[in-house]
Amino acid sequence: MKKYYLILWCICSSVYCAGQSVNSIDTLPEQGFMLNQHWKWQVGDNPDWANPEFDDSGWQEIDPTQDVAMIPQLAQQKVGWFRTTIEFSPLVAQQLTTLLISQSVASEVYINGLLAKKIGVVSTNPKLVEATNVLHVSTIGLPYSVSYPFVQIAIRTAYQDHFFYNRVGFSQNYCLRALVIGTEAATQNRHGVRQQIYYGWFQVGVFFILTFLHLSFFLLYRRVRANLYFSVTTFFLGVAFLCIPLNFDYFEGLSEYFLIEFVQTVAFPVAYVFLILAIYEIYNQPRSALFWLLVGFAILMTTLLFTPYSLGSTWAELITELLMTAEVIRVTALALRKKQPGARLIMTGMLFSLLLFLVFYGDFLLQNAGFAPFIDNWIDTLAAYQIAILCVPLSISLYLAINFAKTNQQLIEQLQENNALNQKNLLQEQERQHFLTAQNELLEKQVKERTLALETSLADLKETQSQLVQREKLASLGELTAGIAHEIQNPLNFVNNFSELSVELIEELKSPLTPDGGILDGKKMDMDLFDDVVQNLGKINHHGKRASSIVKGMLEHSRTSTGVKELTDINMLADEYLRLSYHGLRAKDKTFNANFELIAAENLPPIKVVSQDIGRVLLNSINNAFYAVSNHAHVETGTHAETGHALSLPPQCQPTVTISTHHSENQIIIKIKDNGIGMNEATKAKIFQPFFTTKPTGQGTGLGLSLAYDIITKGHGGTIEVESEEGQGTTFIVKLPC
Repeated sequence: MKKYYLILWCICSSVYCAGQSVNSIDTLPEQGFMLNQHWKWQVGDNPDWANPEFDDSGWQEIDPTQDVAMIPQLAQQKVGWFRTTIEFSPLVAQQLTTLLISQSVASEVYINGLLAKKIGVVSTNPKLVEATNVLHVSTIGLPYSVSYPFVQIAIRTAYQDHFFYNRVGFSQNYCLRALVIGTEAATQNRHGVRQQIYYGWFQVGVFFILTFLHLSFFLLYRRVRANLYFSVTTFFLGVAFLCIPLNFDYFEGLSEYFLIEFVQTVAFPVAYVFLILAIYEIYNQPRSALFWLLVGFAILMTTLLFTPYSLGSTWAELITELLMTAEVIRVTALALRKKQPGARLIMTGMLFSLLLFLVFYGDFLLQNAGFAPFIDNWIDTLAAYQIAILCVPLSISLYLAINFAKTNQQLIEQLQENNALNQKNLLQEQERQHFLTAQNELLEKQVKERTLALETSLADLKETQSQLVQREKLASLGELTAGIAHEIQNPLNFVNNFSELSVELIEELKSPLTPDGGILDGKKMDMDLFDDVVQNLGKINHHGKRASSIVKGMLEHSRTSTGVKELTDINMLADEYLRLSYHGLRAKDKTFNANFELIAAENLPPIKVVSQDIGRVLLNSINNAFYAVSNHAHVETGTHAETGHALSLPPQCQPTVTISTHHSENQIIIKIKDNGIGMNEATKAKIFQPFFTTKPTGQGTGLGLSLAYDIITKGHGGTIEVESEEGQGTTFIVKLPC
């Protein structure tokens, strides 16, 4: 009986298939049977062509899985038909089978003359045609019958004009791809597609989390620009992988598919460009010519997407990824050779990524060439690609996270050291304050004692004078009294002057102090003022003793020289105070540095001056000059915006103070010159006024130049002048009569 059925089946097959193209399926593999042969093709549009009994023997035989560009008649006529017949063996006819169709055109699928499915929008009006996403797979259940094992398939197709045909995406823009597969296997295939979508969403989540983290790291610590570059890298990688689930799940149309594929194709090279920048930043490498060559290559490959029949993203994405990964490995290898931190970790990730890339793209190229891939399961191949992509950013992210943690730890340790140092400084400042309080009390006590001694001396002088009057004649007594008064006037004047000046200095010492003995924020104690107070008290002591010696001399009827002015070598005095000023400022501020020079006139004659007063004039003027060049240096140098290191001045802008002496006719000229910030006309007009100062609050009293002016003009009959221009420096000119 079975023989009769077999004979009947053979007769029916021969009668039905006369003039028809037949795909005979004797066995059905697990991966399905690809219908890429025995198709007939005809341009045009006729509803009768869907009839299973239509004779298509005169049609052209064609492979519908080839690229749309290889079927020019379809692009010209816009509408055409494909026809084929499937013949199932009795064994296959007993199974449930499914037809899977993916395409880059719009189609209407007819099974045995009946419309089974519309995929996209087919229309004779080209403007109304809507082709489908080549990644979108349509499922159609096939009829089965052991007694009639034939399935006739007619597909009406329409071509949609689009600029990006054959330009973007790794998936070939084939016209029509039909696969006969078991229904159960079709379910597994859909499960594999869902896995690919899940992989895509997983990658998107990972990359956007890394973007947020490393952008936050950069905003918290902007000096590490590698975090910024790496956050841009992960952002574009996230955008690229976002295109995968969007194309599979959300966008069915061909236009949306091409747009998403273009974004993905461009996102990968951009991500790798910033990846290289991050690696350069991590290893402090300059952007070499090779880097710009790779950038130019990526731009060129992206530009080729807009040329006819380009290679698509094979060059723009695949080759640029491989080349840029190789460049990252090269730079990391150099860092590894130099034993830079983190190089071994990043190198391991890079090599593993490159190996998996080679496996993935090797399988891709082998499949396109018709050879067997390295990995049979495409899900495993996809997993290899996902891991390859993740290896690079995860290794770098791990390094940057470790580096960020180390930086934070170092900052915490430095903060703890600073706190300990501040506490130590506070204790030292308190001890210093106690010492200053004790010193002030001692000074006040000494001043009272000296004042009392002076008053006693004056009383003794009056008593002695009274005795002299009794013994001498009135004329003689008057002359002697005048002489004594003249002799004692100088030490008394000095005692009074230095006492007043000491009071001013003590008040100036108290200016940075709070009422409870603390130091105001931003203030410093001027240690030079202590020296000045000690020096003044020494002068008070000296001239007090001088007054006492005058009294004793009066009793002995003898006179001694006042010793107010002495022959002084101005060159030696200028040299002494120039060095004293420089080293005094260096003692207060270790970072202070400047050049100084004395240009001394030869054979300069000594002149009679009060060396202490002239020294004070010189010291005050030199201190002001060093202060001016110090400010100018800070303005000119500044600090680097990224590294924080100080910038150095060119030689001609180095802070310099110069003192020169000259002998002209009957006077000696002293010039104190600096290349500091200079003064404007308004400042020059007030520079010698009491209490006028250009220094910040608490750093100057404004009495220095005023006293210097009085010392030179009133004390020595000379002149003091100033020449200055903003930004060009200042020169003080002191003229003393010989």
